[in-house]
Amino acid sequence: MLKSSPNGGTTRRDVSVDGELAVRHVQAWWAEGENAATVSEAYDRMQDGQLIDDDHYFSSGTGAVGKTSAACKSSRHPEQDLYGIVQVYSPGHSDEKAMKKLVLAYIKALDSSGACR
Repeated sequence: MLKSSPNGGTTRRDVSVDGELAVRHVQAWWAEGENAATVSEAYDRMQDGQLIDDDHYFSSGTGAVGKTSAACKSSRHPEQDLYGIVQVYSPGHSDEKAMKKLVLAYIKALDSSGACR
């Protein structure tokens, strides 16, 4: 797994299989007022997705975005909300139901993590 920080508010982890990018998961702080659909526009693998649960989640077969709860705040990122993003790059792997389940679990974990401090 390769960890990187493309900017001060984003952490990205890439998982490779046989030297090829298979899955990427991202934690990114976005301005308040954004929603999962607008955040999804900045990431690959979100084609043909749909909003879930009042704009808090966006899911396609190969990508998903979730917004953490309103209680997830950080003094380092005032007036921003934390989003979790998952992208699947492995060819032939597309499962919208699995992506929805994954992003819901990912956001639940982020909400109780140290990222929300």
